[in-house]
Amino acid sequence: MSENSAAAANNLPDNRFELELEFVQALASPAYIHFLATTRSETGDGPILQDAAFISFLKYLRRTWSQPEYSRFLTYPHCLYFLNMLIEKPLSLKEWTLPAYRNFCHQQQFLSWQHRHRVCYGRGSAPAPQPEKTTDDNQS
Repeated sequence: MSENSAAAANNLPDNRFELELEFVQALASPAYIHFLATTRSETGDGPILQDAAFISFLKYLRRTWSQPEYSRFLTYPHCLYFLNMLIEKPLSLKEWTLPAYRNFCHQQQFLSWQHRHRVCYGRGSAPAPQPEKTTDDNQS
């Protein structure tokens, strides 16, 4: 390991794993991606999602968190879909600035989760018991 990489490694926070995990999972939120798409970078040249350094960071996150030893910690694996979308489809960045697109993605995500829940766990609680039919011999 060179001196520069050792020094860079020493500047990394001790909780880097938790910070990256939290950020990657935040990408499962269409509202958060909309926020990133509408917030200007520090240079002021454009949105954060179009900043070259930020795109490089997203590529690093995809390489790392797509590996099984990391992805097993993800509670919301849908974040990897959005992460890949942000990297592979830069034209979608313009759509993410639109509230209607954000709401559409959120709705589709909810419907997907609802469908998955039904498939994995059934339709929900057991049906209510039906009242028993009784025959009254005195009324015949």
